[in-house]
Amino acid sequence: MRAETPGDLANLVLAGGGELGALMRGLDWAKTPLGPVQTWPQSLRSVLSMLLPSKAQIILFWGPEFTVFYNDAYRPVFGAKHPHALGRPGREAWHEIWDTMLHDLLAGVVRTGEAFWAQDLLFMVERHGFLEETYFDVSYDPVRVESGGVGGVYCIV
Repeated sequence: MRAETPGDLANLVLAGGGELGALMRGLDWAKTPLGPVQTWPQSLRSVLSMLLPSKAQIILFWGPEFTVFYNDAYRPVFGAKHPHALGRPGREAWHEIWDTMLHDLLAGVVRTGEAFWAQDLLFMVERHGFLEETYFDVSYDPVRVESGGVGGVYCIV
């Protein structure tokens, strides 16, 4: 019987998911704040197994840096920031809205453990080299880790 390698585990944890699944499997996670896939908590692995195959637009912000994961359906939301945003801290991926709204929103979900939901929420985002006025229906949901605390925020757009 062959021993499982870190690459085998990444392929299992990040199975499927089209382009983003392939990008996630190819990313050297050891060079990110999250570290290698084999050190990730089961809670992160499980939520990624739901995010990747979903047809809904989903982004996950994980850990103290709010490291960004997203699926194929979410690509248009990032526009030209794709694929550079994958695996980046939230403050880099969404720099134009980080200090004005997004950080406080995410930190509030982590702090309270309560979801946030809004219809037609205004975001002034830069997706194609200029600021755009965009409106999204969003649900930001806490993702609990094994200790019971909130380890990330799962956002369906």
